[in-house]
Amino acid sequence: MMSEKLVTVAAFSLAIEADLARTKLESEGIECVVADEHTVTMNWLYSNAVGGVKLKVWESDLQSAREILEQEPITEEGSKNEAARHKELHCPGCGSTDVYFERFSRRLAFASWILLSFPLPFLKKKWNCRKCGHEWRHDGNPYSQ
Repeated sequence: MMSEKLVTVAAFSLAIEADLARTKLESEGIECVVADEHTVTMNWLYSNAVGGVKLKVWESDLQSAREILEQEPITEEGSKNEAARHKELHCPGCGSTDVYFERFSRRLAFASWILLSFPLPFLKKKWNCRKCGHEWRHDGNPYSQ
């Protein structure tokens, strides 16, 4: 494997997502390395700057790794994965399924970064519609407590 090089099979915005994918690949016998994990962990704002936390595999394992990562996640019987829950959500304002969850208020975090020289994570915990801009809380959301 000396002549082979490591190639990026996936990039993630959070280190925990890369670690979960790494354990999935390693359980299938594919050697992999997580890159830029510590950089992003030290300051999450660097995630976009460095291209996220990268999962790297040997070139010869690239196709197998992609196939494994594209498989459906294993869930307990009767439970639904987050992607399925996300598809079920509709905007109460316009009925669109183009919605996303916003855990932190980006404006307040940016303002605190400017004023205090470091961001404070002000919790927002709301769903937003990209189509009409409507915001709401959803009780079935795994993040809302």
